[in-house]
Amino acid sequence: MKKALVIVALLAISAVPVRAQGLEFSGGVNFAKLSGDDISNAARNLGMNFGIDLVIPVGPIGLNLGGGWSQKGAEAVEMASTTVLDLSYFEIPVHLRFPLVGAGPVRLNLILGPTIGINTGCELSVDAGAAADCAAGVDGFDVKKLDWSGAAGLGLSFRLGGLAYAGADLKYALGFSSIDEAGMEDLKNRAFTLEGHFGFDVF
Repeated sequence: MKKALVIVALLAISAVPVRAQGLEFSGGVNFAKLSGDDISNAARNLGMNFGIDLVIPVGPIGLNLGGGWSQKGAEAVEMASTTVLDLSYFEIPVHLRFPLVGAGPVRLNLILGPTIGINTGCELSVDAGAAADCAAGVDGFDVKKLDWSGAAGLGLSFRLGGLAYAGADLKYALGFSSIDEAGMEDLKNRAFTLEGHFGFDVF
């Protein structure tokens, strides 16, 4: 499944000639949680995200290739105890933007594609106590270094005149496999992401 999504993206790139390219900066919030058979009563964890993408038009489709930092995790409530798992990732998106509706400088896009996440941090806290590294705080729990996910959403963009443009995206991402390295826990990342972006054509 992971390889198939990457192959589809690469085929889309090679199918049509490349035109002018842009540089795009983005930032926003994640409403993240964990899902799976081994977690219950999980609440969403609020996190931040920042990124920079190279935007490559391939025919009417736009391809976003870049990197960024993203906070994920979840809160779990059991009895009178609240456990907060904070995860951070360096993410590499390979997202295609398909134009749905356009009127003048404004366009609504469908966003689809995979994301590769490289784990850069994992902290656990219980009942607002001091956060501890996951390796020391959870016996037998080891977060995978890589997390593959798929994203889908809608994006609104509009030209600002000249080479600049801006917009906002709402995306939903779902992890393809458990984040537990040992495979003893079924825990998958999920996140709604709301972000704004600003970009300009570079060549």
